[in-house]
Formats: sequence, structure tokens, C-alpha cells
Amino acid sequence: MDFIFQGFQASLPLWVYILIFVCTFLITWWSYSNVKKGGSLYYYTLIALRTCVYFILLLLLINPFIKKENSYYEPANVVVLLDNSASTQIEKKDYQGSKSYTQLLQELGLSDETNVNYQFYKVGSQAEQSEIDSLTFDEDQTNLTAGIEAIRSNQNNTNAALFISDGIYTTGKNPVYETSNINIPVFSIGLGDTTFQKDVLVSSISTNSTGYLNSTHSITTTINSKGFKGNSIRVQLKKRNEILSEKVIAPEIRNSSQEVNFDLLLDREGLQQYEIHVPTLSDESTSANNTQRFTVDVEDAKQQILSLALEVHPDVRFIRSFLSTDENTELINRTWLKGNNFIEGTFSSAVTDSLDLAIIHGYPSAGLPTEVKEKLAMIGENIPLIVLATPQFNPQQFEQDVTGLPVNSTGRWNYGQISLLLEAKTSAHPITELPGVTYNQLPNLMGPVENISAASYANMLFSSSYRGEDIQKPSVIAHELGNKRHLFVTAYNWYRFTQDQNPETQAFVRQLWQNMISWTATDPNNKLLDIQPQQDSFTGSEPVIIEGYLKNERGENESEANITISISSDTLDGRIYSMENRDNGNYRLHIPPMAEGIYSFEATAQKGERTLGTERGEFSVSASNAEYIDIDRNEQLLRQIARNTGGQYFPFDSVDGFWNQLEEKGLLDRQEQVDTKFFYLYQHISWFILVIILLCSEWILRKYLSLP
Repeated sequence: MDFIFQGFQASLPLWVYILIFVCTFLITWWSYSNVKKGGSLYYYTLIALRTCVYFILLLLLINPFIKKENSYYEPANVVVLLDNSASTQIEKKDYQGSKSYTQLLQELGLSDETNVNYQFYKVGSQAEQSEIDSLTFDEDQTNLTAGIEAIRSNQNNTNAALFISDGIYTTGKNPVYETSNINIPVFSIGLGDTTFQKDVLVSSISTNSTGYLNSTHSITTTINSKGFKGNSIRVQLKKRNEILSEKVIAPEIRNSSQEVNFDLLLDREGLQQYEIHVPTLSDESTSANNTQRFTVDVEDAKQQILSLALEVHPDVRFIRSFLSTDENTELINRTWLKGNNFIEGTFSSAVTDSLDLAIIHGYPSAGLPTEVKEKLAMIGENIPLIVLATPQFNPQQFEQDVTGLPVNSTGRWNYGQISLLLEAKTSAHPITELPGVTYNQLPNLMGPVENISAASYANMLFSSSYRGEDIQKPSVIAHELGNKRHLFVTAYNWYRFTQDQNPETQAFVRQLWQNMISWTATDPNNKLLDIQPQQDSFTGSEPVIIEGYLKNERGENESEANITISISSDTLDGRIYSMENRDNGNYRLHIPPMAEGIYSFEATAQKGERTLGTERGEFSVSASNAEYIDIDRNEQLLRQIARNTGGQYFPFDSVDGFWNQLEEKGLLDRQEQVDTKFFYLYQHISWFILVIILLCSEWILRKYLSLP
């Protein structure tokens, strides 16, 4: 034990305290200068006693302190990082998972701290101080950089570090970059096996489960590859043994994940089975995961439309010629002459059994047989209907025989030349999504100018202008009733639009009638929005991908809408995402990996002021599988960590000379430790007791000498 004087903690310079001491001594000397009684011995004793008191008090005032050092020796300190990730328990060749790991720890003798003090950290998504027997080998993420940071924070009182890991990190930075600030040697021991296994995996397939005959169907598949950097990988879309399409990808990195898109022509109705297949590559460890199958329910999108002309008019030819050019339409024409006679054939029940839409041109005041009226009544009750007025159209008779019209009549309709006026906003209804035109420059129509108004429950899409004045008489009126739609067109002479030389006018009328026909023929109960998570369950290491498929009210693929998705869980408030528009009615949402849990979502498709559809669902996120994607020991990384810090690398099955290496480097020598304490005079009561004794002695001696 050593005592070392360290100095004073005085706030004033030392010469000031010396001056004070000299002055107090002189005052003491002067105070006893007239005291000669009892001899010089008593005289000098009194001066000495008081001077000692002043000296002690002054000494305590300047507060000298002394350092006390006690040296001792303790074992070397070693920080041990233990990889606790799930990849360390994967069996591969000579490495038998957690069994080999446990045997290694026993062989190293880390439980014996007789000659070495160990500080253990288990490393997963973070580094946590622990005990050697607390390993669970189940962490789903490995952050080796957190382990390097644990070494850095303990290196000032540590001789060396031991890093036991397979070198595979799934989160955080590359730990090699963080070793530059490590001042102690790090010895790394590699777990697992370095044998690299090449593989190709058809990871997932994303497509709409429903398609339409003779249409193009979009398919997106994800191909994961390992060990085929720069190689050409053929990806095939097959139906049984027939290759329908093939694309080639070339991974740019060793572990790659790439999306491949196919366009599939659906040429057969019914439930069709297809597959995505990757032909087996040379050196591929297994081809069992090179194929994944999927099915598409192919529906016949061809519409069967009846065009029933009860009055001959040029508009009939215009509508029929328009419909006849549509390859998705099967047109049935019937033109009434008189009685039960129709030009194109009989008007029987077989004609009406499978109709998707009926277009009725005109309705006479009299002359229709009862049998025809009954068939028309059945059509009006069960089938979507477009009714077109003609010069002899009798609305009262039509309502009496067939079905109600979405208008109110207060008398005879008088027809006049009218101009078409757009009543609703362009985005307010799917029928009015039309090319831009100048309406007062369109050809005139003939329409009712009095005694008619739109019913309160109907949607007036177009009104009319008569003699330059908006008379608010309906020209086109839409109405939904139950599961079918009705459209009533009160104006006629639409054929004149096709005679106009302006191409914008012709494009306008074709789009208008296409919208009216497709909207009316579409079942309003059809599901327009379909949202499908790419998987029912995602892992915590892969992105969450949600696919969306959208149609509009006309049954067409809708690519101009906005789809938002709100995702929430018990631990997560709703987060709003916007899906990416991938054209042709396909939408996608790509979210980075999410925390483990069960999530619910609600999607809304919006176009302008219209809500096209909503969809709810859920998906789950399980523990990350990142630890099982790359299972090859990263020996190069472990060697770099050891080399950069002055340590050495050992495989798990070759650690016989490990402790000898540390001993040769002097890293296991017992370390001298110094316990330092500071001694302050004022903190000890003995000084104050001594002052009291000195003062008492002076007082007793003064009384003995009978001094005042």
C-alpha cells in the first residue's frame, strides 16, 4: 500500500496561506511576549501550543489530500459474443446445428472462470449481456454490428474478444466496416458449413383468379435464385406440357429476387390450370421448387344483345351497325312488321332466354299481339333494358304493356329540334366519361320539349336545349332497379352524328353509345374491386405485396382510379397507402417488411367523385425467415474481422490450439489492478480532537501559571 501526497485544494495561492501562518505566529509570540512568569520553558510551551492550533486549522483550510494506492492482480478479461440466431441450429454436412454449437462451448471451457473472467453477450437483432447457458438459437434476425459495438464499449478493460458466429447477418451494416475502432484483438470462430448450394425457386404468383374469354390476362411471378449470378434462367408459362410463353432473366447478384411478367391470352372457357416453370439448371441442388401451379376461372365475356325494332327508323341501323363491329357482342336482330311477323325470324322464348341486354326501338300505340306484349313484359321485368324513342313512340302504352319509364309525363310530348346538353359532371357517372366536345356544335336531335320531366329517383345524364334555351327536358336518363339497369333515350336521329364530317363528333357518339350499352348490360351487383395479398402469410424478412384488380360500372378494366388501402393491427394504428397503377386495371402495393402480427386492411377505389368499390381482408406476418435464406457460413467476413483487429480465425471443428494462441500473445496474463483512494484531512475527526486537546492544554497551563 502506497501513500502519495497529491497537493492542496486551496482556493487562494499558497503564499497567502504562508503569510497568514507567519502573521498568526507573530501575533501569538506578541501575545505572550510579556509573560515571563514560570521561566522560559512555560513561555515557549504556550507559544508552541497556540501556534500548533493555528497551524492545524490553517492546514485544514488549505485541504491537502493524499492518494492511497493498493495494487492487486486479477484474471484476464475476455468479451465473448455468442450468435443466438436461428441459422446456427441448421444442420449441414459435419455441422450438427445446436449440438455442435454446444459441444464447441464445452470444448472451449467457457464455464470455467478460474483463470479468465468472461463477459457474455448473445447476438440476435441486438446484442444483450447474458449467461452462457441462456442461448435459445431462435433469433429471426442477426445484427453482427451490434456485437462489434458491444466489444467497442468494453474494450478499455478487456484483454481480447471472442466472436462465435456463422458470419451471416440479416440486418444492420456490414460488421467489418465497424472494426476500425477496435483496439483489442478479436478471435472469431466460425459455425456452420461453407458448402454453397445453388437453387432456383418459383417464390410466388400474382394474378386475378377470374378472367374473360379472348382477353389478355396479366401474371406476375417472383423468381428467387441463389448462386446463379450472370447465368441465363428461363422462366416458362405452361399449360400442361405446352409452353405458352418464355422469358429469360439473368441475376446480377448471387442471391437474387426478380419479378417476371406474362400476358396470357385466355382462349378457353372454364377453370383452366397453368404453371410457372423453370427448367432445372446445372449444379442446382434441387428442382422440386422450380414449378408452381395456378388456376384462372375463364368466363365468356361475350354479351348477347337483342335489338328489337318496333318502328323502322335510321337510328335502328346506326345502333345495329355499331354493335355488329364489336367482337364481344352476339347481336340478335328482330324487326317487327305486323302481327307476329318479324323480318329476321320468329320472336320466341329461345331468343330471350340468355339475353344480357335488350334494346327496344319505339313502341306503337296499337297492333302488337298479346303474345309479343307478354314476351316484352318478361324482358322488362328480368333483363337490363335500353329504350329508344322514335317518332311514333307511345310512352303511355309502353308503361302499360312492358314496364315503367324513369320520366313523368303530363300530356302529349311535342317534339322539336334540340341540342344535347351534358347535365352531370364528367366524372359523376360512368356513361358521361366522354371525349371533350363543343355541345352546341353537335348535330341536332329530335326530342320532347314539353310535358316531360325526369323522375325523382332517376339520374338525368343529358338534358336538351331548345331554340338556344336550356329547357331541362331529359334526353338520356339512367336508372338502377334491383340487380338490373334501365336506360331511356327520349331523343332520336342519332344517325345524324355519323353523317357529320367532324371526327370528334363521330368519336363522341361512338363512345357515348359504347358507354351506355356496357353500363346497362353490366350487373350492378358485380364485384368491381378485387384486392388480393400476394400471400396469406408473409415472413418478417420479405415485403408485403398486395395486388388490386379494378373494373368500372361498365365492366371494363379501370386504370384511371385511385385505390387507397388502410392497414392496421392491434398494435398499429391505421396507415394509409396508395396503390401503384400498373395499367389495364391492375394495381399493386409494395410495403417494406412489417413486424410480426395479424393485419386487417380496407381498400377503397375512387374515381373522381365516384366510389367504385371497397374491399376488406386480412393477412398475417410471421417470424422472419431471413435466417433460412442464406445458410452458408460467411468465412470471409469472420476472417476479415479477426485480421482487422489483430486476432485469428478458427473453424468450429479446429479449436485445439485456441487458448495457446491467446497465451502466446500474452492475452491471458493476470492483470495488475490498482485500487486508488484519496485521503482528505478535513474528513477525519482526529484533527479536530487534537485541536481541542491543544487548546485545553494551553488553558490548563495558563491556569497553572495564574495567567489571565
